Amino acid sequence: MKIQFSKQSFDDLDEIEDYLLDKWNDKVLDDFNLKLDRCIELIMDGSVIFQKYEDTTYHKVLITKHNTMIYSLDKDTFTIHRISQNFQNPEDNYESLK
Repeated sequence: MKIQFSKQSFDDLDEIEDYLLDKWNDKVLDDFNLKLDRCIELIMDGSVIFQKYEDTTYHKVLITKHNTMIYSLDKDTFTIHRISQNFQNPEDNYESLK
């Protein structure tokens, strides 16, 4: 299975990184990246399929209490669509996928 990041997910990661480095430090950023990598590993290994948005092909997983990853799976591709900050309106993040 291959992994694919949408342009929006790269933009999301840049914003999260900037925020964590500005408000916190490298250790907090490293911790976030480890948690993100672990979520990706679980999905890629087929160990876990996380909660699905009703009537869609999108799933969501809580990376930290502050961040959620929105993704989809097909037979050979794992696509990360968004990595949202949970203090934003989560429905807006989902709406941006349409």
